[in-house]
Amino acid sequence: MLNTALQVLTKDGSVTNNTYQVIGEDGVLPQGDVVLTVEQLDQLANISGKKGLFVTVDASPEDHQFPLDQLDTIFIDFAGFNDGRGYSFAALLRRQGFQGELRATGDVFKDVLNYMKRSGFDSFVVKEGKDITEAAAGLGDFTNPYQASTAVPQAHYQTGA
Repeated sequence: MLNTALQVLTKDGSVTNNTYQVIGEDGVLPQGDVVLTVEQLDQLANISGKKGLFVTVDASPEDHQFPLDQLDTIFIDFAGFNDGRGYSFAALLRRQGFQGELRATGDVFKDVLNYMKRSGFDSFVVKEGKDITEAAAGLGDFTNPYQASTAVPQAHYQTGA
């Protein structure tokens, strides 16, 4: 499940504290910013703060109709390094019109951040045990990507720069 105690790295390299909470085992909806699972979406109207959705690999945006216009943040879980579905989910959600924050969670570390950013992610919860400052420094490793993407509408060679 989502670790809300970890700090959040934004795509511009700044580090902030997470404000989202999850529903506890007692089922009581916390006040403020709340992240729900797909199964808890019926609670969306009861949230007083920002509304988040936690999406695992089992809840593809191709197979589910998410209320994108009601969500502030979508957390996409990367279960493992070798599972790239989260990249596809991010790109698909952007194509479906989601304008809010996409946040990568799970197996997130320095070497994958640029790929995540190019897929449409705005922020990242770096895997526990990995250095968030080192990860932030890695966001600038690639400044002129060859391919166009969700984040880069025209590749560097196409701009004439």
